[in-house]
Amino acid sequence: MAAELWEIRDFIAEVPAFAKLPVSVLEGLPRRLTVRYLRRGYPFPPPDAERGLWIVRSGALTVREADGSLREKLAETDLYLDAPHAAEPESLAKDSAETPSVAVVEDSLLYQLPLPAFEELLEDHPVFAWRFERSRRERLERALKELGQAGQGSRSAALISASVDSLLRRAPVTASPDTSIGEGARIMTEAQVSALLLLEDGRLLGLVTDRDLRRRVIATGVPVDSPLRSIMTEALITVPPTSSAFEASLLFSRHNVHHLPVVAEDGALVGILSTSDLLRHQGSHSIHLVRDAMAAPDLEAIARVGSRLPDLEAQLVAIGADAEPLGEAMVTVTDAMTRRLTELAEQALGPAPVAWAWAALGSQGRREQTAFTDQDNALILDEAFDPASHGEWFERFARFVTEGLAAAGLEPCPGGTMATTPDWRQSVAGWVRTFRDWIEQPEPHSVMLTTNFFDMRVVAGRDSLLDALWDTVRPLAVSNTIFQRRLADNALAIRMPLGFFRRLVVVDDEQHDDRLDLKRYGLMPIADLARLHAVSLGLAELHTVRRLQAASAAGDLSAPAAAGLADAWRLFYVLRARHQAAQVRRGEPLDNRLDPERLSGLERDHLRDAFRVVDDHQRWLRAHFDVSGTR
Repeated sequence: MAAELWEIRDFIAEVPAFAKLPVSVLEGLPRRLTVRYLRRGYPFPPPDAERGLWIVRSGALTVREADGSLREKLAETDLYLDAPHAAEPESLAKDSAETPSVAVVEDSLLYQLPLPAFEELLEDHPVFAWRFERSRRERLERALKELGQAGQGSRSAALISASVDSLLRRAPVTASPDTSIGEGARIMTEAQVSALLLLEDGRLLGLVTDRDLRRRVIATGVPVDSPLRSIMTEALITVPPTSSAFEASLLFSRHNVHHLPVVAEDGALVGILSTSDLLRHQGSHSIHLVRDAMAAPDLEAIARVGSRLPDLEAQLVAIGADAEPLGEAMVTVTDAMTRRLTELAEQALGPAPVAWAWAALGSQGRREQTAFTDQDNALILDEAFDPASHGEWFERFARFVTEGLAAAGLEPCPGGTMATTPDWRQSVAGWVRTFRDWIEQPEPHSVMLTTNFFDMRVVAGRDSLLDALWDTVRPLAVSNTIFQRRLADNALAIRMPLGFFRRLVVVDDEQHDDRLDLKRYGLMPIADLARLHAVSLGLAELHTVRRLQAASAAGDLSAPAAAGLADAWRLFYVLRARHQAAQVRRGEPLDNRLDPERLSGLERDHLRDAFRVVDDHQRWLRAHFDVSGTR
């Protein structure tokens, strides 16, 4: 092969769509290509060219919609398909009957693969056809699988792949709830177990542990001839046998428990899993951090736990953790630090004068945090709250907790959305009035605030206070279409990028960024869309993916649209976590801004798919809610 053809072959092999073709096919491609040099302003496609797939070698082209708006900018390794059918990738093809216009904006060198040769590759090589014939949603599903496989070579990956039932070492040790405490202790001693499962008519009723015997019997003097049901724990957190060990580790961390009964789908008891079983199998970092947080004697110990969050994120990325469990793992640690800080605050200040609930907002409220985050929180107080009598205590309480979180690495919210702000420390009735004002008089600033406060979740204190708030607020939001339209305005305010042009992120004709902010141009728009659907339907779900799934189940969102948006969110989340994990390894400060130059060509293609999935839904919502403004 001539040197020029070798050089062309090497270039084609770097184009993601061609990269996995067999070597023999790649070596034959240069002879099937037509090389065209087009000066700036020359018509495209050239009038004398047959139809086919164009590959940009150098130079630049722009693709515009029929209304003149920029659709895409093409540069080196980008593709454009000029074909009489719609089998091309959506990110490269028109979405309507209107034909896009393409302009050569720099002197350009292009390769063209004639349509018959292109269709032959589609027919003979599924690995090539996948890029052109599958939907964006299917391509995003594959992208997520490929990203997850990156950690499979790690020894710690076994924590993800192992199932709970594979970790069970013995049959469960059980007794009747009417068995005496003394007899139960004897059974546990002989079986050498730290927990006893209590069955009644074959149904799991409760659990008694060594700790229960110490705290509820020895420390309180309960007679040992009393039945086990008098000291058992009834509200049990259980896990299916098919769950992964990693999912079980999140349940241990989130609920701060040490034993999980393993229960099959039909309710049959399979066994019991302990934190010791997990730690024997593979060290589970999040469990250690939650334990350390809940046992922290002071603010300095809490700060040490927080300083290890970036390492936890890096560890989870290394073992290929998916987006949802990765976020859950991070949030369980943040929640544990927050709960412990509220306990330390009450130890320092004395008991609270009235009941309270500490609520997390934003990404913590949705359980979607990464190691790079700031604080968003609020206090919901009992109706007995009197600002004159109790205000100072709760101000000091809020300052203690937020300063402790700041010392642990969670920076204060730049906008002051924290419990230290008097407006965000209110009784249930006060919160209802605030929400009512926001909903009935939706101004841009108040609508922006609701995007945080509709993500409220109780982390410490009394859950019933927030439940009482939602009982009133959610119906108000469901019935107010004007508020929903303003919420749609806010959800559609961020334009998704069009793609990449050399080292830049292309937002529109005017805006080109040298970094891709994965939070602003990825996670936030999808979270806003999911919240809009949840609020308009009165849904209780908070996590973005679960909101999308619930909206689909309610018929407000098609199943393909919900799945596409969920996978786009997962892609943005995983790429952000990988970016931050790389920063941890390099010893750099964490951020959300990804350098396009660090992206592979395939990752750029995946991101283009994700951008278009979100943009398509934004366009649909713009029409559905009659929101003004277009690209």
